[in-house]
Amino acid sequence: MELVSAYVPFANGGIAVAPHVIDKVRIANGNKLIYKAFNPGLGRVVDDRHVAMMNQMMQETLTSGTARKADTGGWPAAGKTGTSQDFRDAWFVGYTSHLVAGVWLGNDDNSPTKKTTGGSLPVEVWSRFMKVAHQGVPVADLPGRRGGMLAAASPPPGNGPPRPAGVVPDDRLPPDDRNHGIDNWLLDKLFGR
Repeated sequence: MELVSAYVPFANGGIAVAPHVIDKVRIANGNKLIYKAFNPGLGRVVDDRHVAMMNQMMQETLTSGTARKADTGGWPAAGKTGTSQDFRDAWFVGYTSHLVAGVWLGNDDNSPTKKTTGGSLPVEVWSRFMKVAHQGVPVADLPGRRGGMLAAASPPPGNGPPRPAGVVPDDRLPPDDRNHGIDNWLLDKLFGR
C-alpha cells in the first residue's frame, strides 16, 4: 500500500496522501453513514515541473518500455514495472489522473514464479482493472501533460487525490468475463485451470 501511495503525487499534481483501506462504512440497511475516511492530503511534496518530468518518463514505460502491453482504453497513463531476482516477485504500479493501482504477483514462500515479469501478467491484470474502473469517467491528461506533450504548468489538483474504485460489480466486467469474474480469469492465467 505504501508503494502504491508513493505514486499518488504524480497522478494528482504533487500532493501526498495518507493511504487507507476503508473509505466508508454504512449500517446494514445503508441509510446511515457511520464512518467516512478523511484524507485532505499531506501537502505538496513534488513541484509541478518535476511532476511533469516524472510523468513523461513513466509514460514512456507504457509507450515503449516494459509495460508497453498496457491498455487503458484511451486514458493517458504512466507507471513502473518491477521483477525481483530469480523471478520471486513481479509487480506493476500504474496510474492515470483518476486512479493509482498496483499489482503484485509472487509466492508467499519466496519461491520463484514461472518466470513472471512485471511487464507481463501484472500489466495485464492492471490493464483489465483500469479499463473497468474508468468506464464512464471522462478522459483527462496526466498532470503536467496536455495532449501527450509537456505543459508549461500543470493545472491545480481537481477535487483532491484519486480515490480507489473499490469492488467492481460483475455487471461492469467486459461481457466475456461476466460469467467467470476477474478472480477466475486471474486464477486461470496463473494456474491454467
